[in-house]
Amino acid sequence: MYLVGQDLRYGARLLTKAPGFTLVALLALALGTGATTSIFSVVDAVLLKPLPYRDPGRLLVIYEKNPAQKKYKLLVSPTNFLEWQQASRGMERMAAVHHAIHINLTGGPNGHLEPEELRLERVTADLFPLLGVQAALGRVFGPDEDKPGRANFVLLSDALWKRRFGGDPAIASKAIRLRDQSYTVLGVMPKGFQIVDPNVDVWIPLAVNASDARIGASRFLVVMARLKPGATPEQAKAELESIGNRLEQANPALNKGWRPSVFTLEDERVGEVRQPLVVLAGAVGLLLLMACVNVANLLLARGGGRRRELAIRTALGATRGRVVAQLISESMLLALAGGALGVALARGAMALVRWLGPASIPRLAEAHLDGRVLLFALAVSIVTGVLFGVAPALQVAGRSLNGALIDGGRGGTMGRKARLLRSGLVVSEVALAVVVTIGAGLLIRSFVRLRAADPGFRPAGVLTFRLPLAGGRNTASERRVAFVGQVTERLASLPGVQSIGGVNSLPLTGFGLGAMFWAADRPAPAPDQRPMALTRAATIGYFQTLGIPLLAGRLFTDADTRQAPPVVAVSQTLARRLWPGENAIGRKLAMEDAINLKTAEVIGIVGDAKQERIEGEDWPTIYSPYAQVAAVTMVVALRTAGDPLAIRHAVESEIRRLDPDQPVADVRPMQDIADEAVAGARFNTVLLSIFAGIAFVLAAVGIYGVISYDVTERLHEFGIRMALGAQAEDVQRLVMGQAARLTAGGIALGVAGALVLTRFMANMLYGVKPTDANTFLLMAALLGAVALAASYLPSRRATRVDPAVALRHE
Repeated sequence: MYLVGQDLRYGARLLTKAPGFTLVALLALALGTGATTSIFSVVDAVLLKPLPYRDPGRLLVIYEKNPAQKKYKLLVSPTNFLEWQQASRGMERMAAVHHAIHINLTGGPNGHLEPEELRLERVTADLFPLLGVQAALGRVFGPDEDKPGRANFVLLSDALWKRRFGGDPAIASKAIRLRDQSYTVLGVMPKGFQIVDPNVDVWIPLAVNASDARIGASRFLVVMARLKPGATPEQAKAELESIGNRLEQANPALNKGWRPSVFTLEDERVGEVRQPLVVLAGAVGLLLLMACVNVANLLLARGGGRRRELAIRTALGATRGRVVAQLISESMLLALAGGALGVALARGAMALVRWLGPASIPRLAEAHLDGRVLLFALAVSIVTGVLFGVAPALQVAGRSLNGALIDGGRGGTMGRKARLLRSGLVVSEVALAVVVTIGAGLLIRSFVRLRAADPGFRPAGVLTFRLPLAGGRNTASERRVAFVGQVTERLASLPGVQSIGGVNSLPLTGFGLGAMFWAADRPAPAPDQRPMALTRAATIGYFQTLGIPLLAGRLFTDADTRQAPPVVAVSQTLARRLWPGENAIGRKLAMEDAINLKTAEVIGIVGDAKQERIEGEDWPTIYSPYAQVAAVTMVVALRTAGDPLAIRHAVESEIRRLDPDQPVADVRPMQDIADEAVAGARFNTVLLSIFAGIAFVLAAVGIYGVISYDVTERLHEFGIRMALGAQAEDVQRLVMGQAARLTAGGIALGVAGALVLTRFMANMLYGVKPTDANTFLLMAALLGAVALAASYLPSRRATRVDPAVALRHE
């Protein structure tokens, strides 16, 4: 222990005597360790930490699938859920969730709360014991509450309980009003609890009524299950497939071609974000390697000036092991100091990561520098200290006094072998930088193309807000139509409003409702072969306000009332698929959802608007006049002449005058919705671009360090060359030529590595191939330019050698 302390004190003195070397080494290590630590904290929170449920590895999520929509997870029929629940033998429990519901809070224990729209999930009572979760206050639903006619019970989220009820510890057993009905509060769920939707405010019992034929035929559930001990997901899939075969035979009208689709809960939660996070983790791993190579190079170069010192220590009796221990202790001191600075950088980086992070990354808010992350940072520091310290220590300490004097020449330098090792390290560092920068370049090109892609509408200058109309005085469909008409009339007269329209689901906010469709004048396809279209209820001014173009026919008018014949406008994709090469205007379209079958005349064809993501496919979409299909939720859009948010308060005031109990929810510009649609791509692009910038810096420092130290060692040689007639330009070309050779070798290796590694990014790219030649050439050229620029200053120093001084020393 005494010797270790002595070595560390001596190493600290030496480092303080070389502030330039120490500063560069610490900066490289801090950048590498900080980036690695910050990304690890995200990976740990999202991918590594177990889900907050009992034995989460045994939890499954079950959807349904059919041949017409093979790529999509479709919701489950309540009838099938009940059949699975009874017939399954490999499941310990099975429960169901009806999510993505909005409900109005119109009162509270004191009856004087402002109206507010809440996010709601309906769940079966089995769900909470299935997850192994209890209420933080009060209790969860029991079997008696989860029955038709006895479902007016509610559980509150921790956030809602604190926000709207002041954290009232006696809230359990009190009543609140949802949809103008009284609900008894049973309890408050733990902080951060979620099932399907991460932002749910309240949960009520699902109370499945198996005798209701309409409910049983619809599909709106997500099913969750817990495997019995020893059972595997594969066994569960096989069992449910067998049950699905039996259900198809028993009820072909409902289940022809439909089968269960089983996923682990972990895959369901993190499946879409796993690959991007793994790519980012791989990128910071390469950065950390670059930092290690950089510092190893610096140590090797610095060792040239210490050869005489170490050789003399060896001659005076120090063993090789003792000298190596001294050098490694200096490396570890550097590594730990760099790690400490890296943790400080990571703390700031985490704020940036959380700010940039899209809502699609689950549990990102939980990413912080806890004990696990700090232990990881310590381990990284120790490992990097070994990686960059051992080889230089062995190289420097492995020579005798005579070897140092003979091979090092007059300057006591390290000799040819050490220069070769340093050159090899620089080549590897450039190669690593090429891989990182090409990956960043691909994402940048992809993101630029994604932002330039046409979403099918014009989001700029549009304000949107949601009117939840279920419950209260607007419950009846006629009343909803009248109220939306009043809202449209009032808001259209506001200063700055150019047009106004409404729809039940905006573009880029999800698929929403759907129905199977076919041409009514042709034989209907088999149920399992009927394609699915998204269904929207739109007001007269909707298409004009969003900027969705009319391609043929007409749009809705005041004449398209509930009493008039049913009409629809269809998207361009639907018209092309159903009537390719034909005129769709005037044709009859059959539509079948869970409740009914109807036929409507196609009066217009409109442009495709992206419904889920900009890079997604164009979905067939059917638009019905809101007056004929009065949805319970209406999203109003206003196109304005200036800043959309400038009229927010005027909008809210006008609606309060119309109905003081009507909530106005989710007020935001349409541009924000469009930006959120590319938030995941922006997150990946910005972070990898930052890593690429760090890689450029590390590569430049590495090239500069090697060439600079090499010039220092060869100043005597350059002086003799110039004395024998070499010009300054010749010496400069000699030095920069060495840098060019090292850079070219690194670029060649890096391009070869990138050709392999970027294939793992294919799913993250839009409009760009992972082997895009332009990106490869541009990034290689940029890195080559940076490397040559880094060698310029050392080459200029080599040209300023005085030949007379060199000859006098000779």
